[in-house]
Amino acid sequence: MLWGIFARRYMFSPKSHSVINIIAWMSLIAIAIPTAAMVILIAVFDGLSEAVAKLESAMDGDIEVVARRGQTLRYDDIAKARIAEIEGVEAVAPYLEQSVIASSAGRRVTLMVRGVEHSYFDVMELAPLVEAGRLESIFAGDMLLGTALCGELGAYGIGTEIELYALNRKQMSSLLPMSGISHITTHLGGAVNGNEEISSSLALAELGRVQRLLNYPDRISGMAVSIAAGCDAKSIAARIEEVAGEKYKAITRQEKNASINAILKMEKYAIVLIGAMIILIATFSIVGAVIMLITEKQRDIATLRALGAKKSLIRNIFIGEGMLLTMTGCGIGTLVGCGIALLQQHYKIVKIPGDSFLQGYPVSLNAMDVMLIVAIVIITGSVVSWSTVHARLKSR
Repeated sequence: MLWGIFARRYMFSPKSHSVINIIAWMSLIAIAIPTAAMVILIAVFDGLSEAVAKLESAMDGDIEVVARRGQTLRYDDIAKARIAEIEGVEAVAPYLEQSVIASSAGRRVTLMVRGVEHSYFDVMELAPLVEAGRLESIFAGDMLLGTALCGELGAYGIGTEIELYALNRKQMSSLLPMSGISHITTHLGGAVNGNEEISSSLALAELGRVQRLLNYPDRISGMAVSIAAGCDAKSIAARIEEVAGEKYKAITRQEKNASINAILKMEKYAIVLIGAMIILIATFSIVGAVIMLITEKQRDIATLRALGAKKSLIRNIFIGEGMLLTMTGCGIGTLVGCGIALLQQHYKIVKIPGDSFLQGYPVSLNAMDVMLIVAIVIITGSVVSWSTVHARLKSR
């Protein structure tokens, strides 16, 4: 278009070295920097959100199947098989958990032990969090603990002996209270380090041993279910309740952690809103550049009018100049922001200080978020350019 040719020439002409061109390039940089900053900020936030979700997946399955009434239910192989056959379900892991007393090196700690089967590690993503030992050691009679729990118990080495005590529901007696205590001896087989919740509460042992300790033969607290990527957890949870029977209730991870997810979503909205305000302020740098350009090009405007150019063409030339500045600055900022985010995502250049299972600050570049930022910049720049040109040319 003709107005586009004029706009490009005013900005990129090799003979243009006036103060106006310097101001125009400064405006371009003023837009590029906050755009790049927003891309990086949103990428870091998305990375942190994914890291939180990854930690949640180490503690909770995509779907938790629990008793609708009471704390435990009978371990039903038929129900497990029916759930496993549902389309979208990848693995089903029954578990039994109860509060027990653990003793080691003269220290005693009350903890929530969870008895699991081999399929548990197909559901929970614990392997990346193992700091010492092996996950599979629990099936040889050992125990897996969070690192903070290891410190509380004084279990500082693999193989440390640990005593577990629980109420014996079958032999409770007020005359002989000690007969109502069940006891097993185990050893530390592995230590897991994740977030504070995992390291201070995770305690895993083999399901059969925990059932014997708690005197809960053929009983479980629930089943953890993993589903295929892209599947709708709510619809699968509804299908599980339909197939398994009225004794079972299926809860998705999103429902279980609804408050945390709501907070993360609100924080993201707040970041986008604050970023939009910063970009709005940055785009006001276009105002000065466009006004000075209109002032400088008065002779050109007069010439164009003498040649029969319509007001709309002249108006579009200067609006196009503002849009060109906006889009060029947005493009440069987006490329720089995406480049920095990808470098961090793949090479972990910025490290997290201290002891963390993350090698570097988590970053995740999301195409939709990048497109949202680009749209905000372009729309804001368009509105500012249009309003500035209309107000300036109207007064002349």
